[in-house]
Amino acid sequence: MFLARLVLLLVPAPLVGAQEESRPWEDVHAWLTGESERFAADLETAHAALSERIDAEAPELRSRLDPEPPAPTPSGYGILPKLLPDKELGSVALRERGYSLKSISTAYAADVRDAALLGRRAGDRSRALAPLVDELERLRKRHTNLEDHLAYHAFWQEAIVDDAEFFAERNDIVKAVRAWRDGKGERAAFEERVAPFKHVAGLRARTEADGERVLPVRVVTDVNDDAFLAAFAAAVSAAWNECEAARARRFRVELTIERIPAAELYPEGVPAQGAEVDAEDHVARFGEGVLVLTTGAASTHSYVGRYVHLGGQPLTHRTLAHEFGHLLGFSDAYLRGYDGDPNGPFGARIVEWHGLLDNLMGGPARGKVTTAMIDRLIEAYAQP
Repeated sequence: MFLARLVLLLVPAPLVGAQEESRPWEDVHAWLTGESERFAADLETAHAALSERIDAEAPELRSRLDPEPPAPTPSGYGILPKLLPDKELGSVALRERGYSLKSISTAYAADVRDAALLGRRAGDRSRALAPLVDELERLRKRHTNLEDHLAYHAFWQEAIVDDAEFFAERNDIVKAVRAWRDGKGERAAFEERVAPFKHVAGLRARTEADGERVLPVRVVTDVNDDAFLAAFAAAVSAAWNECEAARARRFRVELTIERIPAAELYPEGVPAQGAEVDAEDHVARFGEGVLVLTTGAASTHSYVGRYVHLGGQPLTHRTLAHEFGHLLGFSDAYLRGYDGDPNGPFGARIVEWHGLLDNLMGGPARGKVTTAMIDRLIEAYAQP
C-alpha cells in the first residue's frame, strides 16, 4: 500500500476532469497540491490523536503540540524595521539554485509517507509521546516548505510562459554567466546586463579645492524618528564613505535628509500607523525628481533612482546602505531564468543566481563598496 502511494508520488496520474487547454505543468501542480492537502490531513489526524493523550501522559509537551502562532511582523504606514547588527565583511558567495516541479514530486515523497504513518501511530499508547511530537514538529516544517514551493511555482511557471520574450533575454544572460563560471567567457559579457547602472538625474559631484570629490545626495522623508534617521545616515557613511575604495579615490557622499511632515503629504488626513497605503500614490505625493525614504511597504524594496520603501521586517545597517545604493543608480546583481521546456510535462526548471557581483549590491550581508563602484559614481556624476 505504501509502495503504491510512493509510486503515485513519482508519476502523477491524469487529473479527473482536467481542462484540455490546461498547461501540463498545471496538471502536475494540481496533483502536488492534492498531495499537500493529504499531507496536511494526516498531520491533523496525528495532532488530534496526540492531543487526546498528552494531558494525561505528558502535559509538559502541550506547548510544543499546540505552539503559539508566530506573531505577524507589523507592517504598514509609519512602521519602521528593527535594525540588526551587521555581519563581518567578506566575499559574496556565488551560487546557482534550481527549482522544479519534477524535483518536488520526489523530494517530499518520504514526508507524505511519514505523515500517514504518524497518523496511524499517534494513537498507539504503547509508543512514547515525545518522539511522536518531535516527528509532528518536523513534518509541520516540511509541509510548510512544500506549500512555499508550490506557491513559488504557481507564480513563476506562469510568468515564464506568459512573458516569454523577457525570459528569453534573461536566459541569454544565464548562458553568459555559466560560460564565465566554466572558464569560457568574461564577466564583462553579463555584468552590465544583469545589474545595469542607471544615471540618476539631478545628481552631480563637485570637486573641492583639495581635490576631494563630493556627491551631494538629498533624500526626502516622512519618517519622523530621529534615532532611525541617524542610523540610516550612519549606515550610508560607514558603507560609502569609510570604505577603503572611497578613501583611496578621495570620494564621499554628502547625505542630506529633509523631512516632510506627513500632514503636507496627506492634507485630507494622515494614514493611521500600520495602515495600508497605495505604494504608487504614496511615493508620488513627494513630488517628481526627488529621492524618497518612506514606510508602508509589505517588505523593504527600492526603485533605482527614486525611492527606498521600508517594510517592517528587521534589517541590518548594511542592508540600509545597500538600499541607498539604489538611489545612487545601482541595481541588484540577481538573475532568474529557466532550463528545459516550459510546456513540457513538468514545466521549466527555474534557475536563480545570487552573488553575481562580489560587492554590496551583490550581497548586502557581507559585501562592500568596491573601487569599481566608486569609479562608476565618479564617471557618472563628477563635474569635468
